Amino acid sequence: MTPEIRLLFTTCPPDQAERLLAALLGERLIACGNLVPTVHSRYWWQGSLCSDDEALIVMETAIDRVAAAMTRLAALHPYEVPKILTFAPSEVHLPYREWVHAVTRPA
Repeated sequence: MTPEIRLLFTTCPPDQAERLLAALLGERLIACGNLVPTVHSRYWWQGSLCSDDEALIVMETAIDRVAAAMTRLAALHPYEVPKILTFAPSEVHLPYREWVHAVTRPA
């Protein structure tokens, strides 16, 4: 049986998104990433209500690569406290799941 996959989400400054995505892909920590160039984020930071345009990155990886992908993303991310979330999809098309697992193996 092919291992499960996980979705990783992060937001970042728009000018940093391609760099983060390229690094994780290059290290085979993720199989794929989808970049939404602009989302408007509102959040609390250090006692102030903030508002910024950010990029949203949605990535897929094999379950056994999640910890390494999260650690690397946190190390590369420009934010002091980056949003890095994982989700388990309830259903995944088997050929896609197999592909994600295959391409996230170290070269």
